[in-house]
Amino acid sequence: MLTGTVRDILIPLNEYPTVYEDATLHDVFATLKEKHDSSEQFRSALVLDAKDHLVGMLGLRDLLHALLPDYLHHGAAHFEGKSDDVAALALLWQDDCAEQVRKASMLRVRGSVTPIKITVAASDPLSKAVFLFATHNTNILPVVEAGRIIGVLRIVDAAHEVANAVFSSGESA
Repeated sequence: MLTGTVRDILIPLNEYPTVYEDATLHDVFATLKEKHDSSEQFRSALVLDAKDHLVGMLGLRDLLHALLPDYLHHGAAHFEGKSDDVAALALLWQDDCAEQVRKASMLRVRGSVTPIKITVAASDPLSKAVFLFATHNTNILPVVEAGRIIGVLRIVDAAHEVANAVFSSGESA
C-alpha cells in the first residue's frame, strides 16, 4: 500500500538546485554541476524571483534548447528552401558549436524558463503526487506550504515509493 505524505520524501529547497531569474545559463550549468559532483544528480533547477517566489524551472532539455542558434530552433523557417529535416542543419553548427555554446551560456535564463503548472502541498498524500506525475508531463512537483516553496518532489523518488508498495511483504500478486 502506498502510504505517507509528500513531506516524507521531498527534497528540501536548500538541497535542490535553484537560481534566480537574472542568472545566466552558465550559472545554471554550474549549479547543476556542483550538485552532480556532490553525488546527487539533478536534471533541473528551480528559478526564483528576488523575493524567493517560484518563477518556473529549467530542465536539461530547456538548457540545451536555449544554447541552440536560431536556425536550429524547432520550426525555424527563416531560411530559403526549408527542409523537413531541420536536424540536418546541425551539421552547419558543428564547426563552431563549442564557441557558440560558450557565448550563448551568458544569456539570462528568463527567456528559457518553463512555467510551473502544478504544485503539491507537503501534507498531500503520496497517492496524489503519483496521480499528478502520471497525468502531467513533469518530472518534478514543487512542494508548497503557506504559499511558499519548501522543496521538490521528484518523479524518481515517487516511483521508488511505488516500487516499495509493489514489492511490500505480506501481499501477493
